[in-house]
Amino acid sequence: MRPLRLATRPFLARLTLAICALVMLLFAGGTQVWAQDAERVLWTEGRGARGVNTSPFVTLVEEVGPAVVSVMVSYAPGTGPSHLRDLSSGPALAQGSGFVIHEDGYVLTNFHVIDNASSVDVRFSDRREMSAQVVGVDQPTDLALLKIDAVQGPLPVAPLGDSDALQVGEYVLAIGNPLGLNHSVSAGIVSALGRRNLPVEGREQQGDFIQTDAPINPGNSGGPLVSMNGEVIGINTAINRQGQGISFAIPINMVKTLLPQLQDRGFVERSWLGVRVQDLEPMLATSFRLESAAGALITEVVEMSPAAQAALQEGDVITHFGGRTILTSDDLPWYVSTTPAGSTVDVAIMRAGERQRVEVQMQAIPDQARPSLPLAAGNLPADPTRPTRFGVEVAPMTARLARQVRAPDERGVLVTGMSDDSPARQGGLRNRDIIVEVGATPIDSQESFEQAVAALSTGEVVRLKIIRRGRSVYLAFER
Repeated sequence: MRPLRLATRPFLARLTLAICALVMLLFAGGTQVWAQDAERVLWTEGRGARGVNTSPFVTLVEEVGPAVVSVMVSYAPGTGPSHLRDLSSGPALAQGSGFVIHEDGYVLTNFHVIDNASSVDVRFSDRREMSAQVVGVDQPTDLALLKIDAVQGPLPVAPLGDSDALQVGEYVLAIGNPLGLNHSVSAGIVSALGRRNLPVEGREQQGDFIQTDAPINPGNSGGPLVSMNGEVIGINTAINRQGQGISFAIPINMVKTLLPQLQDRGFVERSWLGVRVQDLEPMLATSFRLESAAGALITEVVEMSPAAQAALQEGDVITHFGGRTILTSDDLPWYVSTTPAGSTVDVAIMRAGERQRVEVQMQAIPDQARPSLPLAAGNLPADPTRPTRFGVEVAPMTARLARQVRAPDERGVLVTGMSDDSPARQGGLRNRDIIVEVGATPIDSQESFEQAVAALSTGEVVRLKIIRRGRSVYLAFER
């Protein structure tokens, strides 16, 4: 009889082959199941085709958006807006909007955005950040013209349109930085034109305003209101906090009138006529033998004024000023104030029911107050007690500043200014960065920063560790 163990070898071999075949079959089946699972989806894939029924707003944002900037402002303690004032701590920070109007670096924004600023910087959507100086301001219209100090590369420019051609009901876009949300876009329509006597930051403004229902929030101030032609037709400036969908913009044609003076003088020299006027109503117009109630009725003429010298009289009705129609008494002050002093203006009037024309020699308002402009960084008076080798000015960190610049704690010092030739600026340091290390030296106070800078040698490679918008960043440059 053969041993049993020898007889089982073929059986074991066949069993092994069967098991291997079963495993391969299971693996193949599993792979097929997995493949089937991979092909199963729980959604319907869209075409993803760009340009098919694309909103026209997309094109407008692509064309104008790159020219819109964040305007970042620093204030000395106690000089900023009331909600940022804190006499016991360091500088306050604020942010608004603006847009580039010329490739040389001219930027438009609101006066209330940069009022009392100690430094101004602009940041583009491509993350470029540049310092700017205030070239000119006009508080009555809430306008400010900035000039970028050192333009870095070509600048995108927003073209200016014709706000006089606007019609109620047209679509418009508002682009800006509401509540610090950079380059946000909202859309609406022109709700009304010619709104007047609006208070902005507690001050009544001159001129007509465009009313829109495009959502505008704090931080949008100074940003452009854009027409469907891709042109700026207004500067977003005010909102009605008691209502919803009620916002206002400065018409761009009004801005164009003032820009030459803002660039040349730094302020707007306004003229005066020397009359008090009131509106007409139908019965009053009839009493003056007028066919309509259009015009501005003179109720008083100031002695020795341009109006008095031109022999204008009480009871005259001004119907045209410099070729522009006067419909109500509110039309006249803007035309008068923006007419250059020394120019001769043709004024059409109705006197005793007859049409007459007089020529008025315009004069500047006596003793106009000239606004003080923030000094450019390069023109700031030198402080002999402050180290200037590094070209960086800093302030101690506080809990309030840490919240504003999104710092995790109160370590380090806040960069509040830099000279144009500062190697740190050229190395990428920005205003509002927080320096927490110079080389391997931790910085916990303004004194420790100044000591660390004083120890640096000319030609030495300097490494800084900074906090920028809540994140740690390293910079290196040659001292």
